[in-house]
Amino acid sequence: MDLRTRQRTGLPLLVAEVGFNHEGDRETAAALIHAAAQAGAQAVKFQTFRADDLALPQAPHFELIRQGEMSREDVRFLADQAREAGIAFFSTPFSVQAVEMLEEADAPAYKIASMDLATPYLLDAVAATGKPVILSTGMATLPEIAAAVERLRRQGAGDLGLLHCLSLYPARAEDCHLQVMALLRREFGLPTGWSDHFPGVGACLAAFGAGAEIIETHFTLDVATPGGDHAHSADPAMLRGLVETMALHAAMLAPAEDFFDRRPDREFAPLYRRGLYAARDLAPGQTLTMADLRFCRPQSAMTPEDLNAALGRKLARAVPAMTALTPEDLAE
Repeated sequence: MDLRTRQRTGLPLLVAEVGFNHEGDRETAAALIHAAAQAGAQAVKFQTFRADDLALPQAPHFELIRQGEMSREDVRFLADQAREAGIAFFSTPFSVQAVEMLEEADAPAYKIASMDLATPYLLDAVAATGKPVILSTGMATLPEIAAAVERLRRQGAGDLGLLHCLSLYPARAEDCHLQVMALLRREFGLPTGWSDHFPGVGACLAAFGAGAEIIETHFTLDVATPGGDHAHSADPAMLRGLVETMALHAAMLAPAEDFFDRRPDREFAPLYRRGLYAARDLAPGQTLTMADLRFCRPQSAMTPEDLNAALGRKLARAVPAMTALTPEDLAE
């Protein structure tokens, strides 16, 4: 998986984060994969876990997350669905066993959840695959991020990417601090992006404008679905709108290096710039003053740059009103 897509295309790697919005129904999960592909995402991401990998049985959210469990067969089925849809399939593992399941499905990359940035054994298991790793940084300090990056590198991980993330569900606009992406990029020299928990796609578009190389946003078929991450997810129409708007903005943000050699409006300079015209009928031998001249478009043989050369000169011949002056109209 190419984590530096933006350097080639001007567009970030867009990841539709299904997570457990499928709620254990693999047909719903398959529908989400195909909807994400049709909306223009390059990758679709799930979460691979058993509920007891994440919470105690008495935890109030245990039953909710248990609905999102996936079996080995589910993972292989969804990976096949993604291949059929032409979209990359990967996942966030929450256990070493989950990494093994994803390896069996030939996942091309891994995501580390913010909660596991500080889980060394899981970092080691993911890094040992040698595949690209995208690391979410919710709740983390810079030294904690540095330690996780160093560990992943030491243990053999492939390409690394960092996602600025707020472990808030949902995040508020004032929580987002999207300029942190630039700080992380300077600090670690890695592809950096945004893991979105803001409702809709407004924060994703702002992240794109702030230079995100990777954008991950929660994805659902219907944001009105109760429970889970649906309320702060994007639906297919929102995701398609995000893709189209980013493409439009990417075109507007084309590189500047050769702009002045190829600017598309240069051909209109003669039409829009001013020429030098007779303000009234001018007679031969007349000495030109400002009152005799009119400056308007289109550009003519003489322009406002020639004003000083024209003022005080005598005319060699008559020039009718509203006619462009030429150097030949001026007496020697």
